[in-house]
Amino acid sequence: MSEAAHILRKYWNYENFRSPQEEIIESVVEGKDTFALLPTGAGKSICFQVPAMMSEGICLVISPLIALIQDQVESLKNKNIKATSLAGQLKQEEISDILDNCLYGNYKFLYLSPERLKQEWIFERILSLPIHLIAIDEAHCISQWGHDFRPAYLEINKLKDYFFNTPFIALTASANKRVQEDIIQQLKLNNPAVFKKSFERKEIVYSVYIADDTENLMHRIVQKHPESAIIYVRNRRKTFQVAQNLISYGIQADFFHGGLNFKEKKEKLQRWLNNENQVMVATNAFGMGIDKPDVKNVIHIQIPENIDSYYQEAGRAGRNGSRSFATILLKSQDIEKAKELFYNSLLDKAFLLKVYKNFVNYHQIAYGEGYAEVFHFNFNDFCLKYQLPQNKTFQAFQFLDRQAIIHLQTEFSYISTIHFLISNEAILDYFKNEPRESRIFLNIIHHYKGTDEIETKIDLQKIAASENISPDKLLEIIHKWQNKGFCTFNNSNSDTTVQFNEIREDAITINRSISYLKQQNQIKTQQFEAMLNYITDTETCKNQLILKYFDEFVSETCGQCSTCRNKLQQKEISKNPLIIKNKILYLTQSKPLDLEELAQQLSLESAFLIGFIRELLEEDKLEVQHHKYIARQIQ
Repeated sequence: MSEAAHILRKYWNYENFRSPQEEIIESVVEGKDTFALLPTGAGKSICFQVPAMMSEGICLVISPLIALIQDQVESLKNKNIKATSLAGQLKQEEISDILDNCLYGNYKFLYLSPERLKQEWIFERILSLPIHLIAIDEAHCISQWGHDFRPAYLEINKLKDYFFNTPFIALTASANKRVQEDIIQQLKLNNPAVFKKSFERKEIVYSVYIADDTENLMHRIVQKHPESAIIYVRNRRKTFQVAQNLISYGIQADFFHGGLNFKEKKEKLQRWLNNENQVMVATNAFGMGIDKPDVKNVIHIQIPENIDSYYQEAGRAGRNGSRSFATILLKSQDIEKAKELFYNSLLDKAFLLKVYKNFVNYHQIAYGEGYAEVFHFNFNDFCLKYQLPQNKTFQAFQFLDRQAIIHLQTEFSYISTIHFLISNEAILDYFKNEPRESRIFLNIIHHYKGTDEIETKIDLQKIAASENISPDKLLEIIHKWQNKGFCTFNNSNSDTTVQFNEIREDAITINRSISYLKQQNQIKTQQFEAMLNYITDTETCKNQLILKYFDEFVSETCGQCSTCRNKLQQKEISKNPLIIKNKILYLTQSKPLDLEELAQQLSLESAFLIGFIRELLEEDKLEVQHHKYIARQIQ
């Protein structure tokens, strides 16, 4: 057994590598720069984690998403592999301690975002580390033609000037030919070994249905296949509403979105992984690090942002190789609504500058100041005060974050912090005749470390529940402590945190990023129109449309997507269309049926039946009763 295979079995508990993981690992171990274009579910992280375990020193991993960094670090720790990160709002001394640990503590992995490389003192400290491999995850972010371009990624190639003998591996799941060439050039990869895996997922059946009763169709899909399913929606409120709807029909479902705290996410994920819940209704926050092999259905009930993200989300189905289904369910009006929402939400210079200036005025940041300052605020209150549309305003903050002008974090929950100012002994002595207050104090210092040193976040709801008192009563007690000088206490309804990475310069700041904004809008528009074409094209095989988007061309149709099935049915029925019309009349003689019910009973696509139903209505052989069809009785 090779060393790589031994490590794979020991730490990941896999018997064999997936193609082409082993070849990629061999390239990295040989010290070559390597480019890996592997579709979602192909196991990209193993391609740098296994070779990192085969050598002395540290693997530096650069990744754009804090949630993904945290997920991978946690996963490595669970395998008893020493890994750490510079993710989140860390103080300078905390970062310094982490880097010291990497230098002297025999760590194998250090994860960070590309923005960290812009901090000169961090960059210099990284140069002193025993780095033997540099991995760039989500490498498409470095390309100005990629769907998620981040200028901070351009800082990475500076590492090449110092680690010129260290292999670089760039990994991405979505990049066409132009983006691939740009990645290699921007990272200064030296004659890299390039590995690509086909984007074709033959086990996945792609379907698009445009119908009036999408809710009923969604229920039937998850009831027909009782295996695990994911239903993707575009906003947090919808996750809860759809999950409740499924539960009301007796389907075990739960919801998931980015606003949940870590414990809630972990518990919900675990119940779904354990098959306690069949369906997870989620935003795109659900998916990073998710590798459940037996997902049978991935359903989108709103139009995905682009084919890149749709392919990754749909690709969470069928990872065990079994036949599975990726389905988009839409109402006819959804397409026009999506167009209106998309084009109205595109940012321009004037709106971006308006949001920026409103923000600095809101926080009274003087011109030329603000660098490294942190600001907490309530996002809804901010939008209401300046009468700003929430969705577009949030996109503006996200754009400023991607340009590294600010660092944005959203909590979407109340933040309560406490800092005890006198010794624990003195406080307990005061509480000797107040047993309830003593218990609450001990509860806090036991569950929240550091309350005697700094402002520390606490969960008032959780504390109140464990002490069997109301949150209002708990607040009353803590405010009493604050008035007596025992502690400082802040109970803010801030749900958003922004750290300034530059001084306030208004138009100067915004003007520097306008070229990126124009290019982003151009790319977003191309991607959105490609997504619309995937949905509305009823002539081209869905599998071919997806592969064409990624510059992969196949002459054969898949024979199983909704378009292919529809064409096959049309061909068969064109020989004798009266058969279908008579079947419709026969089925609707005894009870009214809607379009989806007819489609199911006839094993045909609902879109294909619409023409036959229209003819029967015009011939006065069919009528509509409460949105259902019933055969007219011949007198």
